Amino acid sequence: MVSQGHITALDHLAASRREQLERIKDAGLVDQGRVFLLSLEPIKAQVGNRWASRSEIVWDGVERALAKSMPPPDVYLRLNDTTVLVAVASADSYEGQVRCVVVLRSLLLYFLGRSADDDVALSRISSIDGDAVSAVPVDVSAAPMRIAEPAQTEGRRPEDWIPPLTERRASGTLPLTYYGDTAYQIDVVPVWRLDQETISAYAIRLVLPDFVERLSDLDQEALSQLTLGHLLPILEDYRKEGALFALIVPLAFAALSARRPRMALLGRCGPLKVIMRRAVIAEITGLHPGVPGGLIKETVAMIKPFVRVVTATVQTTADIAALYREAAFHGVAVHWRAASSAIPAHLLKTARRRTPNVVVHGVPEQVSSEELRLHHATHVTWNQKAAARP
Repeated sequence: MVSQGHITALDHLAASRREQLERIKDAGLVDQGRVFLLSLEPIKAQVGNRWASRSEIVWDGVERALAKSMPPPDVYLRLNDTTVLVAVASADSYEGQVRCVVVLRSLLLYFLGRSADDDVALSRISSIDGDAVSAVPVDVSAAPMRIAEPAQTEGRRPEDWIPPLTERRASGTLPLTYYGDTAYQIDVVPVWRLDQETISAYAIRLVLPDFVERLSDLDQEALSQLTLGHLLPILEDYRKEGALFALIVPLAFAALSARRPRMALLGRCGPLKVIMRRAVIAEITGLHPGVPGGLIKETVAMIKPFVRVVTATVQTTADIAALYREAAFHGVAVHWRAASSAIPAHLLKTARRRTPNVVVHGVPEQVSSEELRLHHATHVTWNQKAAARP
């Protein structure tokens, strides 16, 4: 049974397959515990001498099951006669493990007529070296029989899973230049990927009262420090527990573009820089056409080595044109205007022309996922009250 030790791929493994293994390794998925081996040995054992004539029928079923449960950017590779490698890029390590168990159990039930845990042989890859992979067995006895399927009615998001990170909330007051002591709230909300109706990341959202319309550079720095203070304990838990969802973190351009506040922010992240590069999506706020173009380009270059990717918050189509002349942002974020009930269709369409990643933050509950998809959004965070629903 292929469940532990060294597993060697077929001798005739194609060069393209070796390149895929190398890409999986380079992407850090192995280090993150998101690459698994699924064994079909129990099916082969029951089929017996008929395996040679039946194996392709079995593999056809395996590929269909994986295509349904592991859509792109997940990758699966047939390593040998009874082993398939699955690299889960769309979910964290635990959810990837659960998905693999669900697929294996469904295949065993179909081909064997039973779904006993003793038949589920799952391993987690610990290293890739050329055509060889090393793996350790996974205890699947505690894995649930199924995971929640995406909602299929009227384009609504699933309501039956409140992810644990949404419990990371904070509130208090801080002095602002023009308003004095001002209340704030920090929430961690799930980011839904609209084409799959699944959670692909989390976003830290800092909420101020509606009357706050003007912030000084010192205010921007203080708010960025506040947000970072909320992020660091999460990253520390990531380091200890191996959690792998990306984290979208709003950071003010005023705090990142000047050397002193930028060094103060990045200096706090030193012990967690490896996790930051894997998990943190820096969402730069406070950008607009009046910001010097060269300064935008320089600021993005300064912070890129410390984070996974850099995105930009925009308010108008002019923002998009100006920003993308200076830097190749990985995505665009749009904030839903509290007083508006209409989707900012033209803004989203313009943003999508520049980037494949367009997230809309704080969308009201009455707006459907399908509407957002039709207007070119790719990701969404729902308003904080919805995200925090018990």
